Amino acid sequence: MKIKFKNIKDIQVAYIIATGNNHLLHIFTELMNYITKSNIFVIEYPYCTFFNNTLNVAPEELHYEIGIPIIGDISGKGMIQIKKIPENHVVSTIHNGSYKQMNHVYHTLMKYAVKNGYILSGPATEIYINGTPEVSKNKVSVEVRFPIIKK
Repeated sequence: MKIKFKNIKDIQVAYIIATGNNHLLHIFTELMNYITKSNIFVIEYPYCTFFNNTLNVAPEELHYEIGIPIIGDISGKGMIQIKKIPENHVVSTIHNGSYKQMNHVYHTLMKYAVKNGYILSGPATEIYINGTPEVSKNKVSVEVRFPIIKK
């Protein structure tokens, strides 16, 4: 597993905050339909930021934000909101394989950050390079990021 530290530039996103893991595919579809109808452009892969520990909560209690980076002048509608995520520094890796191995990926990233003098400063974000966990549970390509600050 190749782990690196990198800066992420600020970015505008369309997003929805939700609870419970059985809504993921529906939310991605709703976001993409809104973006398509609004004539704005997707500029990066979709993401999911988890606000509670995915290892210690029941699936129906999982609280998260699903978003898609965009360019364009748009305002939110209904559950869909628009915001700018500020630039930040992250520890990151790309996982190719089963989504069932993500616990190991998370633990390895956290240990690596601490070992190198960093503190995790926010929740984990998964960037879905080849589809969401709902779509492709057996073979995913996901970048996992934790925001960090130097001790």
